[in-house]
Amino acid sequence: MATQTSADTIEFVEVEGAMGLEVQNVDLADKPSAEVVDLYKEKLAENGVLVFRNQQISEEQQIAFTRAFGETTGHPVPGVGGGSVADEYGKDIFYLVNDPEKENEVTKRDRGDGTLGWHTDLEYMPEPQVYSVLYGVEIPSKGGQTEWCDLTAAYEGLDEETKARVQSWQVVRWYSRRIPQVSHPAVRRHPITGKKNLYVSPSLCRYIEGMDQVESKEMILDIVRHATQPKFCYVHTWREGDVLVWDNRCKLHRRHGFDVQERRVVRRSQTVGEPVFV
Repeated sequence: MATQTSADTIEFVEVEGAMGLEVQNVDLADKPSAEVVDLYKEKLAENGVLVFRNQQISEEQQIAFTRAFGETTGHPVPGVGGGSVADEYGKDIFYLVNDPEKENEVTKRDRGDGTLGWHTDLEYMPEPQVYSVLYGVEIPSKGGQTEWCDLTAAYEGLDEETKARVQSWQVVRWYSRRIPQVSHPAVRRHPITGKKNLYVSPSLCRYIEGMDQVESKEMILDIVRHATQPKFCYVHTWREGDVLVWDNRCKLHRRHGFDVQERRVVRRSQTVGEPVFV
């Protein structure tokens, strides 16, 4: 029987940046208790990102950890990631791979310098992503950092007039012809903290309903530029064995560039989405 991580032994240490906690004295190969999972969810709602260093977990253990947060799901677009060699977990886990010797769907979409722009996972779905989990399998020698910004702090940093204006926006989001476009508010309320936060991104948010598309796109980008100021952000430098968990309901993230002639492999799992709470 798997041992259970106890809340009594866990330590949370603030990372250098606007948000995020490093979680110490935890082996993710062990099953977290319900008490620990509730604690993680509370910390994620307030801090957005949890960092677990020096982990060695299998696909099965990563799925078990992710399922502690909720039902797991795969990516809605076929061909994203390298899939799993273990058929049992193939639908719920996938690899994001840069391999200079092999071209796959991920490397085709990525820019030539390895960057990936600001977004929240699956925000273009009717019920957007909640929790995402990334495990660092192979990390390039430099670059490839993941950066998060705190959309709650960014909302609170707006003046009252701008808050009122942005709260009236319904934003159309679209990713692929394979998936119908959806509309979600530009401000949502977190179901755990009750706090309001921005819910916008530069690429997946196409325009504001009822407004000129070009003009409204620029209005969205203005808000994104405000939200992604360094004072609202945390930049994570990866090491092999890192596990990162974040709450997509209140965070925006992106990947920094790296040498695409180096291999980079991270393994992703995620919980199912939920309706946007206004």
